[in-house]
Amino acid sequence: MEIMGRGFRQILQESPLYFHLGLKFAGYKLFNKRSPIYGSADITNVCNLHCKHCYWWLNRKEDEDLTLNQWEKVIEEKFKKQHVFVVTLVGGEPMMRPDIVELFIEKFPKRVCVVTNGTYSLPHFDNLYFYWISIDGTRQIHNEIRGEGTWEKTRKNIIDYVKNNGKKAWKDIWITMTINSKNFKTVRKVIEDWKELTNKIGFQFHTPFMKNDPLWLPFGKERNRLIDKIIEMQQNEYKDYIVNPKKQLELMKGRWGGKGTVPIDCPTWTILSLDHMGREKLPCCIGSAEKDSMKPRCEECGLGCYSVSIAYGMKGS
Repeated sequence: MEIMGRGFRQILQESPLYFHLGLKFAGYKLFNKRSPIYGSADITNVCNLHCKHCYWWLNRKEDEDLTLNQWEKVIEEKFKKQHVFVVTLVGGEPMMRPDIVELFIEKFPKRVCVVTNGTYSLPHFDNLYFYWISIDGTRQIHNEIRGEGTWEKTRKNIIDYVKNNGKKAWKDIWITMTINSKNFKTVRKVIEDWKELTNKIGFQFHTPFMKNDPLWLPFGKERNRLIDKIIEMQQNEYKDYIVNPKKQLELMKGRWGGKGTVPIDCPTWTILSLDHMGREKLPCCIGSAEKDSMKPRCEECGLGCYSVSIAYGMKGS
């Protein structure tokens, strides 16, 4: 039996960490004390792609990235001190800094997720939690969004990883699909294309930074139908493959994140999000540490990380 990819032995080994998690939940429920549960770090400010739907380009600054020693200090002072349980590494493209990935895994064994576009070869790390690999539809649509040949590169790198790293290597590979107006009709095909190679799939929806973003899939009948179909698949034929809980998917049918660009009920406090210079990003993990940067439209938010926290009963910005 596994819970979010964690077996019984691993859960037993991590019991001291669950003690701190329990304290965090109790503090929130009893005293409304808010302490981050997860961490997110943009470990580089560089990416090899320029995807049509990606928020990162909107707030990119040409600053230098932190060194290995600087990230070690950030880890100790910001993540370790607050007993953050799982850390997600993003960018830019985090596999352009494998040295930082290795450092985080050393500090958080079995508790680091690496969000990658999969176009770089995937090193095997003994204590990695998993790779979160972005897939944005069928071959044609994925390449239209991310660039010609990217689907083929990603698939080859996943196949090579699974083939070269033992019988259980496929368990390290999870895929994430950000649903938008271009790819929403391909959800089942994505599952069929990738299920035999990968452990889990998670869905979220494109979050716009401006009104009338053509990639945003509007609330309404079409979106509701899709969500109902995902829920049906999750509860029946793909029960052990689709990670999204029903409550979270139901939230995606309407506004839950906030008003305009201001989070209201969204529990942004649950994730300590740092940019490539170790600064806290606001209002959330797709925001920025820069005061004058563009902000995501909270009232049209489709982020899985925060909606799942609401589904589990956490609220408040």
